[in-house]
Amino acid sequence: METSKAITAFYDYLDHVSERFSNTMKKSYLEGLNEALNFLLDDRVGFDNDDLKAFFIKHKSAVIHQTFTKETIRKSIQLALLRGFKYDRITNAQMTPDTIGIFLSYLVKKLYSMRSLKILDPLVGTGNLIAALANHLETPVFVHGIDDDPLMCALARNVFDALEIDHQIFHQDTLTFNHAKYDLIVTDFPPKSVSQKSGYLPYYTIVHHLEHIHEGQYFIALIENDFFDQKAQGTFRKLLDEKAHLFGIIKLDESLFKTHPKSILILRKKTHEKEKIDDFLIVDLPSFTDIEAFNKALYKMDQWFKKKEVDVQ
Repeated sequence: METSKAITAFYDYLDHVSERFSNTMKKSYLEGLNEALNFLLDDRVGFDNDDLKAFFIKHKSAVIHQTFTKETIRKSIQLALLRGFKYDRITNAQMTPDTIGIFLSYLVKKLYSMRSLKILDPLVGTGNLIAALANHLETPVFVHGIDDDPLMCALARNVFDALEIDHQIFHQDTLTFNHAKYDLIVTDFPPKSVSQKSGYLPYYTIVHHLEHIHEGQYFIALIENDFFDQKAQGTFRKLLDEKAHLFGIIKLDESLFKTHPKSILILRKKTHEKEKIDDFLIVDLPSFTDIEAFNKALYKMDQWFKKKEVDVQ
């Protein structure tokens, strides 16, 4: 089946079933999407309604015998998630653009030569960022994700199950998480990360989770462009300098974001307290749709990495 037709077919199942569940059970679209994925994966439903279950069975029969690539599945789920965000009046800023996940896979390939990677996303949400990254890596991954929203955790589990990505999702406050160390941490900080009660969430999250990376490995985060302009930035930089290097900042094209322009921050955990690095990656990335300018930027990055000769384990 052609890719566009395959995405439409898979999405139609998710959308029809999610909307019918929402209307029948008076629940949110995203709760319906979670039920749609549950039923697709293991024929189980969390409700007692024979007519609704018959509707699920009918629409599942239209896709169950077809073969879908992992990217087709991920893109179909992403479309349904975006519809769910709109339906449930949740900002689309919660969903990391596809192109960023794919670009992060390029960065990870430059930074790592491991046969497999153990990855942590401390603010995993629906899991789409890590799913896009994993689908475009050429190495097996094991994912741990954390989120304090039980529905987001359930959706992330189903996304990773559908894509056959080994994972474990923890439903808890990310700042209470303490676990084994990881090869890589990747996350996208949500907009409006400042609160009077807790301060600036990205600072706390980075300082806390640097403890969960192996020495010499990387923390990659999408940050808003005012990241270093927050009131606590002086204290944060002091704490950061004790544990990690600022390895690079890649400014993303503002057309990717409606209201919250972002950059990619790359940190490298120190192997010892007095370790220094001689160079710093700074890139102003053009639009992904400007092929010529984007390829020129990639070439410059390729040359920087080649010169840098990043030592990976």
